[in-house]
Amino acid sequence: MPSQVHGRIGGVIDGFDVSATIDQGRVYGRIGGLISGGDLNLIIDEVSGTISGRIGGAMIGKSVDMEYGPDYVHGRVGGAIDGIDLNLNGVDSITGRCGGGVIGFDADLAVDRGMIAGRLGGRIIGNSVSVNLAEDLPPVVTALIAVLTHYYHKEMEERASSGSHGGSHNS
Repeated sequence: MPSQVHGRIGGVIDGFDVSATIDQGRVYGRIGGLISGGDLNLIIDEVSGTISGRIGGAMIGKSVDMEYGPDYVHGRVGGAIDGIDLNLNGVDSITGRCGGGVIGFDADLAVDRGMIAGRLGGRIIGNSVSVNLAEDLPPVVTALIAVLTHYYHKEMEERASSGSHGGSHNS
């Protein structure tokens, strides 16, 4: 029977919804909303301990290639050249990092009463997390979905801000 992962990354005004269905080794849904969000399409292979797929769209998106176990998810988002490393560890308390030592963000999450809650990013510049747990997967896999949501929206914000030219130019 399919299970659902849904919740919010960030606040009411500047946050992002996550809504995914887990069914027979597939995770599919939306990270963000209908307008500013992206697709989530992952395949979980329990035998080989891998999670692979894509976030975003076919053209503007990122590949996901992970190894996982009951208490870890390690791997890469994006390609060999423009990708980033992602490492999460834990069962009841899940911590880790998405990105490198300088450019990236920390994960500090806790599992409590069927939910994952905590922070992605720092205490000042970061987002709160409140997402229900997937029923048949280790909590660290639900944490991965939350981290991918935060990462995708940081990427889209950077892409939008680097392509915008605002302000007035006086001669």
